[in-house]
Amino acid sequence: MNQPEITQFLESLKTDLINSLQTKNITNTQNITITANDQNQQLQIPSYLQIVETGRGPTSKNAQPGNPPMIQRIQQWCRDKGIPDKVAWAIKKKIDKMGYPGKPGLLTDPLGDDNINMKLDQTLEQMADNISNQILNALPI
Repeated sequence: MNQPEITQFLESLKTDLINSLQTKNITNTQNITITANDQNQQLQIPSYLQIVETGRGPTSKNAQPGNPPMIQRIQQWCRDKGIPDKVAWAIKKKIDKMGYPGKPGLLTDPLGDDNINMKLDQTLEQMADNISNQILNALPI
């Protein structure tokens, strides 16, 4: 059941998340989507954003390769940014050696309990008003 109030709630969270990303100089936001079917709606966020928020330490010895491997993810990022593929290896080596710092608050601010509860309260109030109006309109006068 597709509720317009839930769609508005998710759109509002999506907007907050995009604004948070943009304040941290992350402009690739097209992968943040809202999906819906007959049963539910979801705000979908790329999993790599969690790593961007928390950062990453240097690569440990005997580390398990990721899926896809880090070099492939870096090469894709380079292609998306118009950076030559050969630069990807230098980036990988630098990350292996030094890691990289996170961007705290990237996800936790817009998706934190306070923000979600505030927006959810507004959404539930809207839904209650709509249901009350439907009941009142259905009553015989």
